[in-house]
Amino acid sequence: MSDINNVNNLNNTPQPVVKKIDMSLKLALLVGVILLLFLLWFSPSFVKASLYAGAIICLGLFLPRQAGWDIRERRASESKQVEQQKWGFSSRDREGPWINYIDYPLVRITPLADNKYFYSDWLVIEDNKIIVSPGTSEVNLANKTVSYDLTQPKAYAWDGCSPKRLFFWVALIGTPDWWHSEQNIKAISEQGELVDKKVFWQLCMHASLVHDALYQYLDNIPLSKIEVDHLFYQMLLEAGMPRLLAKIYHFSVHKLGASDVLCDNAQVSSDMKCETFKQLITV
Repeated sequence: MSDINNVNNLNNTPQPVVKKIDMSLKLALLVGVILLLFLLWFSPSFVKASLYAGAIICLGLFLPRQAGWDIRERRASESKQVEQQKWGFSSRDREGPWINYIDYPLVRITPLADNKYFYSDWLVIEDNKIIVSPGTSEVNLANKTVSYDLTQPKAYAWDGCSPKRLFFWVALIGTPDWWHSEQNIKAISEQGELVDKKVFWQLCMHASLVHDALYQYLDNIPLSKIEVDHLFYQMLLEAGMPRLLAKIYHFSVHKLGASDVLCDNAQVSSDMKCETFKQLITV
């Protein structure tokens, strides 16, 4: 496997796994304990009712996460093994629930990606372009080549701004993506044309999509965590989010997102060769 890693010029360090008791549940428990202490001091008569309410809230958050956990964990492990064998690296664990998806290659043009290259099943970075869901890939590690079939699109799913949690399977709670509006994005057609596309998305969906895909490969891409988080902030502002709220979202991902990754962790560009996106036709 070391030969494969050399071919891709990528970092392949062990990655953190998603846990049953995650930050959101820990936060709920912490808030519950603080509230309980407050009631013990100021209003002891409400302690019993608060314990019942706390138990219901914790069960509501935990049970949907627990049900089917072993199956999800096995499927994620199998997927990462396939990716490891194919590319020589694997993506980071991603949490759901997956409530949004695209089934076409979405393109974000940014100077952050100038002269930088990275290729994978779900994310491509190629000289000023970040491409999410690039299509079905074919890799030849011996020849250091990769190609994508734009006529065989793949669906990429994400949850919007994280975290989001099911509550007893009847409600979805978590970080809001805010109101719907028409937004202009760029996509690649099956004919290899770079086209403008108008979508009716919630405010944060475009920014969260690109950010999620970049975070999925944050250990391997030639962009640093600081750059990825700043792009997220820029895209929120472009979508029309008030600056103060965008700063709060940026602070949250910068301080809480992928906390195991150093801020200046950018890796070297991949030396794989790809011709698929070099002759995009702008229409």
